[in-house]
Amino acid sequence: MKKKTTSPVVAGLLISAVLIVFGLVMYFTNLYMETWNQYLGMVLICIGIIWAVINHGKEKEANVTFGGLFGYGFKTTAVIICITIVYILIFNYIFPDVKEAIINKSKEQALTAQAEKGIEMLEKNYTLFMVIGIIFWYAVIGAVSSLIGAAVTKKDPKPAFDNV
Repeated sequence: MKKKTTSPVVAGLLISAVLIVFGLVMYFTNLYMETWNQYLGMVLICIGIIWAVINHGKEKEANVTFGGLFGYGFKTTAVIICITIVYILIFNYIFPDVKEAIINKSKEQALTAQAEKGIEMLEKNYTLFMVIGIIFWYAVIGAVSSLIGAAVTKKDPKPAFDNV
């Protein structure tokens, strides 16, 4: 009997749920503008993807390859990216004060006329920049985490046909 395994969609949903709860906690505790918060979110993504890859290897009883594990991790990453983009769009619609806070913090850090132009562009294209940032950084983190997960997971692939 074939053992059922967790799909990348389910793993991505679980990790996304953790990230969403984390994001909401940070927002409601007014910690969402702290720099450490962003890094902690990235660490959670890494841990989640590595866990998903290792868990997949265990569910397959080590009958996996490096490429198969990496692919699983990156599919999980793709699900996380899609869910996060939808979440961010809804979140920014419900809580527009976040956009204002991010733009104001950027203005405080802007020291030159060139930076001021960058802030204007951020104000006009905020949602686009958020989506592009999520896709890029999550893809990079997902790829690295998938590689780490695939590297540390026990692998003992069995040939499809045994020549006895």
